[in-house]
Amino acid sequence: MNINQIVTLDYWMILPLFVLGSLLHFTYDWSKHNKFVAIFSAVNESYWEHIKIAFWPTFLLYLIEFILGGYKINSFIPAKTIALYTIPVAMIAIVYGYKSITKKNILALDIGAFLVVIAIAQLTGTLFLKELSASWLTILWGIFFLIVILISFLNFTKYPPQEPDLFLDPLTSKYGIKGHGHE
Repeated sequence: MNINQIVTLDYWMILPLFVLGSLLHFTYDWSKHNKFVAIFSAVNESYWEHIKIAFWPTFLLYLIEFILGGYKINSFIPAKTIALYTIPVAMIAIVYGYKSITKKNILALDIGAFLVVIAIAQLTGTLFLKELSASWLTILWGIFFLIVILISFLNFTKYPPQEPDLFLDPLTSKYGIKGHGHE
């Protein structure tokens, strides 16, 4: 794949990523609480788990793009790493922003925010992919920060920080996989 094909694919994948991420909201229950499925599925109703179900499909797309030719583009890793970091930042900004006005969660706004977050990540990734001229040092920093975010998403389902704003399930008042109990 060349850069133009990746950009086109990224735009076309916004809706499929939204659908796949939405399905990941339910796959932990559908799998009868399979621990492997828990890594990339929502295991409770915390904000972190909703960020996670936007992150993993997007990461999978970027991994496929890398294998299919993204590795030839020096801006690919830094651009896609920046895009992955926009997911938690945009989700927190949008959800907390609307909640500061409405004083409550509204399902339709949560779903809309989820779609907007995925679109922001895709648009950010394509912008940096096209405009960034990455040196080897920039690529190394991109790899470092990619590893950091991957470790966070792999680790925080089982061992979440005891931080109530992002990681606490509002339905069970528990954290991480132990917070699951909303069947």
